[in-house]
This record gives sequence, C-alpha cells and structure tokens, in this order.
Amino acid sequence: MIVRCGRCRSQFDAPDQGRFACPVCGTPNEVRRSEDQGLATPPAPPPEPAQPSPRVSCPSCEFSFIVGDVPMALCPNCGAEVEIGGGES
Repeated sequence: MIVRCGRCRSQFDAPDQGRFACPVCGTPNEVRRSEDQGLATPPAPPPEPAQPSPRVSCPSCEFSFIVGDVPMALCPNCGAEVEIGGGES
C-alpha cells in the first residue's frame, strides 16, 4: 500500500500495517488502516528535537565541541580549561 510520510510528505510503499521508516528522511511512520476508507494513514510525526547548544573552540588546540550552559569545561581533545561563560559562577 502507498503511504505518505508524516514529516517530509514523500510517498513510499508499505507492505502492510506496522512501523516503517521513510526511505527519504528516515522518520518512523506507524501505518494503520483507516476504518472508513481502508487507506493507510501515518500519524503526525513527533515534534522537532531542541537545538543543541552552540559550539565553542578550545583556545589551546582550536578543537570545536558542544557543551551545555556551564561556566567552564575541559577540552575533550587536550584537557585544557575552556571558559564558556554560561551557567552559575
């Protein structure tokens, strides 16, 4: 049966009812039969995940990494202390 992805709206063939990943965007879609028409209708996709914190760069080795809202972090590459400026001091 041909179904439409709830996120990217691409159509793809699902062999039966069940959970199938969209071949275009990879979003899982739950395929069920509509009782009144017998057509497959995937549910709405989950909400978009929250955006990650911005990247910071280590002044010693210039390695770029992501940390949360903290005042200081250790560089995962060289171990140097990196001032972030966020969080509680």
